[in-house]
Amino acid sequence: MDDAEWALGIEGAPPRDLQLTVGVYHDRADSARQLSRAGGTGPRTSEVWNLRLRQQRAGAEHRPAVLEPGAWGQIPMFTIPRTLTADTVRAVAARPVPGWERAQAVLEEIAAEQGMSRGNRYRKAALLRLALAVRAAEGTWLLPEVLLRDLPAGRTTIRLVLQRAGLLASEPEPLRLLPAGRRPPRTVAGRVPWCRMPHSCADCQAWMSSGQYGSRCTPCQHWHAKLARSTCTRCRRQELPLRKGRCRGCRPYRLLDDAQPTTTQYTQLLIDVPVGGSGPPPPIPVDEPPHPDLPPAPAHAASGQEQLFTIRRDWTRLLPHLQGRSTAELVLTGTTARLVEDFSRVLHERQSPSHNSNIRTLSILLYWCGAQAAISERDVHDLARTGPDLKAKTVCQFLRDRGLLLQDPDLHRDVDLAWIDITLALLPEIVADEVGQWVMVLRSRGRHAGEVRGYDGIRPYLASLQPVLTSWAEAGVLSLREITRRHVDAAVDGNSGRTRRQLALALRSLFRTLKRERVVFRDPAQHLRVGSPTGIPKPVPSDLLANALQQTKTPLGRLVLVLAAVHAVPVHELRTILTCDLDLARGTLVIRRGLRRHTLYLEELTHQIAADWLDYRHRRWPASTNPRLIVSQRSALDPDHPAVGKTLLRDDVPQGLTLVGLRQDRILHEAAETADPLRLMRLFGVTEKTAMHYVTAAHPERTAKLPR
Repeated sequence: MDDAEWALGIEGAPPRDLQLTVGVYHDRADSARQLSRAGGTGPRTSEVWNLRLRQQRAGAEHRPAVLEPGAWGQIPMFTIPRTLTADTVRAVAARPVPGWERAQAVLEEIAAEQGMSRGNRYRKAALLRLALAVRAAEGTWLLPEVLLRDLPAGRTTIRLVLQRAGLLASEPEPLRLLPAGRRPPRTVAGRVPWCRMPHSCADCQAWMSSGQYGSRCTPCQHWHAKLARSTCTRCRRQELPLRKGRCRGCRPYRLLDDAQPTTTQYTQLLIDVPVGGSGPPPPIPVDEPPHPDLPPAPAHAASGQEQLFTIRRDWTRLLPHLQGRSTAELVLTGTTARLVEDFSRVLHERQSPSHNSNIRTLSILLYWCGAQAAISERDVHDLARTGPDLKAKTVCQFLRDRGLLLQDPDLHRDVDLAWIDITLALLPEIVADEVGQWVMVLRSRGRHAGEVRGYDGIRPYLASLQPVLTSWAEAGVLSLREITRRHVDAAVDGNSGRTRRQLALALRSLFRTLKRERVVFRDPAQHLRVGSPTGIPKPVPSDLLANALQQTKTPLGRLVLVLAAVHAVPVHELRTILTCDLDLARGTLVIRRGLRRHTLYLEELTHQIAADWLDYRHRRWPASTNPRLIVSQRSALDPDHPAVGKTLLRDDVPQGLTLVGLRQDRILHEAAETADPLRLMRLFGVTEKTAMHYVTAAHPERTAKLPR
């Protein structure tokens, strides 16, 4: 034993593993103990140990780092020559190394088979730990067999142990492990060649990962075989294959020399890395997997580390190994485990119905990508598409709130806008520009300011125009200025009902806008008749209205039914009403219609139903921050505050009734009672055209045209 700290009993010294005791006689091993005189005032024995302690501590301060562990999964371009000695063995003797338990068990089996002595077994164990330390320094799960030549001794036994333990990447051909001092050239191990000393190409002077002095890289070998050799006009080197007077190393600088003539004929350092052979590339060595049949996770990117290449991941290869496994089998520690716990708590607070799917998605992401660097939003959505039990939206929201999401602009692009861009790209260039200008005017970006129309409202117009514009383009029309009244009539003929009306509206809007913007000279669609938007409104049978409110049991259904049947609120406006627009103290509800506001004065029934809904919503989702009045299970606690779908509003309507029909029945009933279009405009906020339409339907005898 040579450890002064242990011998003197220094307080705070770490424990030591005493593997071999030498010099114990007469069966007194149990009486071995530390020296009690550590202060230096005792006999000469303590002075000797104090001197060793000072030497040991002085050596520890200046001791260089030995075989520091590298990043797992990182492929080195060149291996660094190592000189491993007995001092290196002692430096890593007490260091924990990955794979030691598996390799130690195999070593004990081989030692029993070969009848090794105890001392020989200890020496082989020290060399095995050194080999595993080299493996950790290289950052590879399988140690290349060529690196065993660096071991000071016991190479054959260590190779056998690593082979049985599954920790060795054997060479394609048997590698002869020569004694120390004789080091033949390195062979290829893995996809990237391993070499001891990189050599430069004899022609282009590029560094090569393999080859002997005076050899050439593959491109230079091709030049050497195909081109004539002479003196390069730039670097003045002789006997080199030339193309237009320049060698392969000087040819990339021909344009630079022509643009900026200079007398300095320099070249940059080149590194020649050959591409792998045919067939699929070998797998990248990674860290030891927690389970034998579970694919190991690659090395996680560090915080602040940027990607050199952005490659889209293929999650389909990982999922077959995860089928039937629980998230507990994915070993997560540290930051990743805390993130999953926080996410589980957030889902519990939101009462999310997809708790297990969201937890599974985040666990797979953190296991594979880590939590040190931001995770691409594209990866989350690609992973969610591979299985029905995986979700993306809630996971992305959680990572975004924690600052761990790298958002993809393509995923946040408006779906309707993307469809419009694709449709315009299929049209001729001039026609596409003219139609695109029409879209910009509808978005209030023209010569005159107007009401901004959403892309979801522009898309139906363009969808009805697309077949017509395509047929005109196939007929040779290069611009909408060539369109005449005959073209418009031919496009509308053959259509009827809603299809004809939608097409006529789109054509009139298109050409009217382009004429106002001075893009076309005349409006060929000015004469088109559009017709009634809804036809003649019809009343709802009284027997269906009588028990409609009693048949609706949910607070949401009762509120939707009352707003549609009593106050004639359209379906699309029900989805966008804000909670702050409802004032129960004053009994009013403000409806936002673009830049205009329409105020509803609530009677006693509507006031009570609205109060019941607010009470139910507060008790059901007390943590909801969605500003909309009508919310659902999914939208109440969604951080993006989306509006509810139209299907949800129709679900609680009694059978035989529709929200559109209830609204029309309410306006028609009021028109029949008053026959005053101004009252309809003030009461329901409709336009004068709509008000006259309902008055005409309710009192056809008063508005009929007299015969001439």
